[in-house]
Amino acid sequence: MAKHLDSIVSARTALQRVSRLAHHTVHNKSMAPLKGTVRAKILAGFLITFLFSAELFAQKYDPSTLVFPPILHIWVQKATSTHLRLYTKGQVKVKDPQGVAAIRLDSWEDAKRTEDDDELTVYGVNAGYNMIIYNTAKTTLSFYGINESGEKRLKQPHGISAHRSGEVYLADTGNNRVVHFFNPGRELKYVRALTGLNAPRDVAMGADRTVYVADTGNHRVLVYREDQLERALPASAPLQNPSGIAVTQGSEAWSYFHDSFLVVIDQDAKRVQKLSLDGEVLATWSALEHGKPNAKLAYIAIDYYSNIYVTDLGNHGIHKFDRNLTYLTFYGRRGNGEKEFQEPRGIAIYKRFGQVLIADKESAQYYWVGTDVTNFTAAPQDNPALLRLDYFLTEASYVKVEILDERNQLLATAMEKILRMPGPRQEWLDGNWRPVDAALLGANNAAPSVPLKPGTYRIRLTAQPTYSSFNHFEKRVETGVSFRD
Repeated sequence: MAKHLDSIVSARTALQRVSRLAHHTVHNKSMAPLKGTVRAKILAGFLITFLFSAELFAQKYDPSTLVFPPILHIWVQKATSTHLRLYTKGQVKVKDPQGVAAIRLDSWEDAKRTEDDDELTVYGVNAGYNMIIYNTAKTTLSFYGINESGEKRLKQPHGISAHRSGEVYLADTGNNRVVHFFNPGRELKYVRALTGLNAPRDVAMGADRTVYVADTGNHRVLVYREDQLERALPASAPLQNPSGIAVTQGSEAWSYFHDSFLVVIDQDAKRVQKLSLDGEVLATWSALEHGKPNAKLAYIAIDYYSNIYVTDLGNHGIHKFDRNLTYLTFYGRRGNGEKEFQEPRGIAIYKRFGQVLIADKESAQYYWVGTDVTNFTAAPQDNPALLRLDYFLTEASYVKVEILDERNQLLATAMEKILRMPGPRQEWLDGNWRPVDAALLGANNAAPSVPLKPGTYRIRLTAQPTYSSFNHFEKRVETGVSFRD
């Protein structure tokens, strides 16, 4: 960073000198032939361009915990309300979007084809118009709620959850109920309503089709099996206005750790709690205690590695936690550009391929799970045979470590495609640039004796995500280190 800032300062200094030269050349005809004038202007323009590019690079906002898929995969990565109006010829508008669900339906499966396995059925709640928007094919939309009446009519719906079997559940908040739908493949059909609730805000469905409802007004989570109330969770700590809810179960096909737990937003959208399926509080995160008083937490999604994503309307982004509810990163900022949000709400993750859909006030955005690397450092230890690398990952990644000399020539590949989980990570290298098992560094174990060779080196770390983005994206960081005799 220091070198980069030095280059900007140097560019500014050179720009000032050339600008003065250009000004003097233009206004002092006795000293300025035309060629010199043109040359000075071109050089000044070049340096202005360089400086502008350098400052953009220094300030570039491009977080990579989530990344956009290539344009050949999907031509609209950020669909706005304008897209929807154009698509429906002005018949459907967006107002107060809420929950999102995404699933690959069993009825869409064709055992003879694999190229369409990432084609999902996506449900989005358009609460302001009491409507569900969903696709019946890759490029065909349908709508529930436009012409429905009586018991089939929705009122201020919020969260939605879907299962590959075609079962869909919706928190119909204004009607104090949860509505059960069924989608045989191309049509969302009303089945029945689960009543006796008080302003439920969200619903989650497990792999075994157990349904968990955030019964907001009654400060509880209810559990249903085959549309029959099984129990209210006896949470070991009281819930306060639970709203967003998500579940993962060990029986899921696409689950790395085969975890089973619930995640619930409560305390008036300021707290996240991880619960066992029996209601025991396993971990808690409070926005107020972590310096985010403006937080307005909305919806939750859980990925293949059981990482937890929570949308935040108040801070216009997404909080990401690991499976133990340890904070990893905040993704996004307020705006209408790429990787920016206006009050993000619903979020859904298709675990198999790491496909992520997010609805905000102004758009529906489509991402792949990526990865980001921060705080990368390399430092020799007191034992001259060891080099310690420290870094932070925001997603499970394949890690590669390369050693380069002062001329940027590759000397060694110390690590190649080693899976590392998110969070703070350490690697240890010996004098032959080979990884050292941290277990060998204890007091009762002898550390490697090959010393680090004196010199100046560049250490390059490359992280690749493990999902669909693997062949399309990688995050590379470098740091320098010097050893002396």
